[in-house]
Amino acid sequence: MRIALWSIAVLLALAPVCSAQNGGLSRPGRIPLQTTSGTGFIGAPYSGKATTVKEKILTDGTRTTEIFVELLWRDAEGRTRRELIQHADSGAEFRSIIITDPVGGMYLKWNDNEETGRRVVGIWPVTPAQRVTAPPSPVNQGKPETRPDFQNEILTPQEINGVYAVGSRWTRTIRMEGEISNRVIEVTNELWISPDLRIIVRHLHNDPRTGKEDTEVTDVVRGDPDPALFQTPEGYEVVDHRAPNQR
Repeated sequence: MRIALWSIAVLLALAPVCSAQNGGLSRPGRIPLQTTSGTGFIGAPYSGKATTVKEKILTDGTRTTEIFVELLWRDAEGRTRRELIQHADSGAEFRSIIITDPVGGMYLKWNDNEETGRRVVGIWPVTPAQRVTAPPSPVNQGKPETRPDFQNEILTPQEINGVYAVGSRWTRTIRMEGEISNRVIEVTNELWISPDLRIIVRHLHNDPRTGKEDTEVTDVVRGDPDPALFQTPEGYEVVDHRAPNQR
């Protein structure tokens, strides 16, 4: 199978995103480290908003819809700040915030929640994998490929919410064998990347067995964000989890 190298790299980057989202977005303080924000890519600062709509199909056939909103910033040095907006059972809004600083070799994480008495900022060392999470530049997209169970398409570039993007769609055909009848389903992934910002501006996943997921970046503003956004917030206790020689 020949898939464009940049597509493979992006798929690998998306794997921990999907895993973390599926298991952790519903609880405070647990948000994925890799995202559309493009940590580590320098010289292209921006801010924006990522909205994810997840439609799930439960075992009894019931469909549910969840919406997640994440605010994004990246400065010219490749530092990123992400704020995932969530709501507690009481209805109170809180934000889970992660700053990833590949220059300083650390990331910071804390919750902004009115119902939390103790305010703590955790600091951890950045691993090599976290230093650059921007998708690679899709210069050479390779060639489309079609097989009986797999199809890779290079899509016509387009503007998505004001951002020029190049896209790929890959479709996997699965034959479901059952006692009564067999059926064929198609699982599709569609990925749109901004070549100059090096961010994922849209990602669509559709699996008839589990549901749909659509992440889209809007409100993109180019330019350096306020430097204060990448600093430790005032009024918080700092807990440093780095080894002494890493500080």
